[in-house]
Amino acid sequence: MALQLKKAQRKRAKLKLGMSAPSGGGKTLGALLIAYGLMKEKYPDIPDDEIWSKIAIIDSENGSGELYVGKEIANITIGEYNAVTLTAPFEADKYTDAVKMCYDAEMEVAIIDSTTHLWAGQGGLLEQHGNVTKRTGNSYAAWRDVTPQHNRFVDAMLQTDMHIIATMRSKTDYVQEKDQSTGKTTVRKIGLNPVQKDGMEYEFTIFLEIDAEHNAFGSKDRTGIVDQKYFVITPDNGREIMRWLESGTDDAIKVISTMVTDKEKEADEIKKVKALQKKIVTLAKELGGSKNEELMNVVKEIEPSGNTNKIKDLLTLQELFDAISKLEKPEEETTND
Repeated sequence: MALQLKKAQRKRAKLKLGMSAPSGGGKTLGALLIAYGLMKEKYPDIPDDEIWSKIAIIDSENGSGELYVGKEIANITIGEYNAVTLTAPFEADKYTDAVKMCYDAEMEVAIIDSTTHLWAGQGGLLEQHGNVTKRTGNSYAAWRDVTPQHNRFVDAMLQTDMHIIATMRSKTDYVQEKDQSTGKTTVRKIGLNPVQKDGMEYEFTIFLEIDAEHNAFGSKDRTGIVDQKYFVITPDNGREIMRWLESGTDDAIKVISTMVTDKEKEADEIKKVKALQKKIVTLAKELGGSKNEELMNVVKEIEPSGNTNKIKDLLTLQELFDAISKLEKPEEETTND
């Protein structure tokens, strides 16, 4: 096919929304409210029961995704949406098949709740990686069996002509805060990084971080609607997003992921790789470098040359750093005068 140079146009698109929250943060309910708002904006004249019939939830949270039916919130009653229940082992291809099932059933919005299980759950990708590593003794090579499964799942989310809302749990920590007026100290739960493959948030049009008090923050947003804003999720957020999605050209709808360009993703990945390589080199020197036989055995198990700068995979570098962090520094040799 001959190459063409043409004016860039923003096409009408399907939403690819990611959201993370600590346990109890409200990611499932927030996803349902946004899904309802999307459909309410698109179909303002149809009854609510028909709107909910266009929404499906792919549930790996032990059936909790179905508990919201009939709940009244934000001036609406959550109706009977559709559900696909996933159980362990949480293999990535199960999620991929579930997305296809929802598309074949002509669902317009699919909520994946949550993607954390396919990464860190029973039978998920990290567990599979550990099993392959035990069998082969090669942690680096084990990713060759695991990564393609994750890639198929991401492709299914991004390329399926359907609105996708994917939730993930965030790591939890607690902070102490002192009230300046009363002097009392309270403990507050906060969410940290999503429990998913590093950089997963880059795959989405919008990414929301939700805290334990149910406040959402638009950490990444190509639409500009919620970028760097704090808010409580309501159906109005979905309605506003749908107006943006439908405001593109009238060409055939194309499924696109607009979070970052490939170059932006690559630059960020390179930056993280270099920073971790530097940390590994510094730690290796503290451990005695090439004179430390135990250290070199660990390094060469992953990179036979012993040169850690040749390792470009971020997950492999992190695993190496974690492994050598457990090594003890060699005792300094002493000489008697």
